[in-house]
Amino acid sequence: MSDFIYPEKGQIIEGEAFKVEKDVVYLDIKAPTEGVIYSQYFDNPQPADLRKVIKVGDKIRVKVTSVSERDDSLLILLSRLPLLADKKIEEIENAYEAKTPIKTTVKSVGDKGLVLDYDRIELFLPFTLLDFELKEKKEALVGTTLEVLIEEYKADKRRPKLIATRKPIYEAIRQKQQEERLADRQKELDSIQTGQILEGVVESFEAHAAFVKFGHVSGMLRISQVSHHRIDKIEDALQKGQTVKVKVIKKEGNRLDLSMKALMPTPYQAYLESHKIGDRVTGKIVSKLPFGVLVELARDVKGLLHKNEYSWNPKANFDAYLKIGDELEVAIISKDLKAEKIALSRKALEDNPWADLSVNVGQTLEVRVEKVSKDGIQVSYNSVDGFIPASEAHNDPKINIADHYQVGDMVQAKVIEFSKEGWVLKLSVKKLLNKLERDEFEKYLVDEKVEDITLGDLFEELGKNKKKS
Repeated sequence: MSDFIYPEKGQIIEGEAFKVEKDVVYLDIKAPTEGVIYSQYFDNPQPADLRKVIKVGDKIRVKVTSVSERDDSLLILLSRLPLLADKKIEEIENAYEAKTPIKTTVKSVGDKGLVLDYDRIELFLPFTLLDFELKEKKEALVGTTLEVLIEEYKADKRRPKLIATRKPIYEAIRQKQQEERLADRQKELDSIQTGQILEGVVESFEAHAAFVKFGHVSGMLRISQVSHHRIDKIEDALQKGQTVKVKVIKKEGNRLDLSMKALMPTPYQAYLESHKIGDRVTGKIVSKLPFGVLVELARDVKGLLHKNEYSWNPKANFDAYLKIGDELEVAIISKDLKAEKIALSRKALEDNPWADLSVNVGQTLEVRVEKVSKDGIQVSYNSVDGFIPASEAHNDPKINIADHYQVGDMVQAKVIEFSKEGWVLKLSVKKLLNKLERDEFEKYLVDEKVEDITLGDLFEELGKNKKKS
């Protein structure tokens, strides 16, 4: 009997299993009676069948939870749970000292953080030490496994203070991810060359540029490189998330300068691809120059209408006829894509009535009276305009030409000046009449029957004939 021990409540002892049932284990603890461990006090979680986790002869350390007399015998109840808790606390302490992570289960979500469970040991994880993305879905974390480090440890058998943290873990993860991204970015960047065409997504905007993402690399797309046309605000031309095709126009270190317009035809290319020399086009006058006007044919496409190409008539008042804002139909007569120049002509759309006109100075023409003024008579001949000065309208200075000539009269006159290039046709009735008179005189001069008549007699006779007429 002297070899027996009499265990006390709270005492830690070691016993040997001599009988194992499904829900209870009996230990020889060198006491007057055996010690008993029920399954709910054996482990956490409670084993479904103790026979599967322990066998006869196993040594087990336990804590005495109760010593009582029953029917003149002792009942000694034992538990492994306090020792397991102490072991877990020890594991937590070791993890704290070594700064190694432990795996916990999220038990609940509070106002300021998460309550974690480590084999029935509670830890608190403040939201300030939790990953931002996990905090966003905190309610869904309950019941999930979370790896943590021990931020603060204060041993207290009754209520130890255990603060957990995720900060070093997620910072390490982010650091690793950042290093991997940098490695991937550098690899991708090394594969990109100037002149390469890429497809990316508009990621963000600055005042005068957009950033386009390709995998791990971003490039700058300046507002001036979005379009050949002027853009005042880049957000008006592009949208965040939009897929765009760009060309790398410059690579300097880690910086990529991109261009969309480099892949587009210029306004002149697009226009001249769809228009050929000789085409009739319509445009608006946008600028007047000393030698012509600029005509806007399409957005950012201008052509020059030289004053010499305005009309076949060199006397046309080019400057007075055209105003900024006027619409004009013209023909393309030449184009230079490299220099972005387009030459236009208005007169190419008109027939040149002088082109086939063939007359000579001194020739007699029959012309139609179109207008009579104090300066002379405007006439037409084969659709071209001519002019008879007032001094050349008749050989009798006393005649009033306004009374003598009417619009629509057909008149014969002699050409006294002609220029096809200068559109000049000047005629004279006076010279024709004088010639006719001289012809009459010559008839008398060559007639043998009137050889005794003097020249004065002839003029006197001619005067009589005029009065009779």
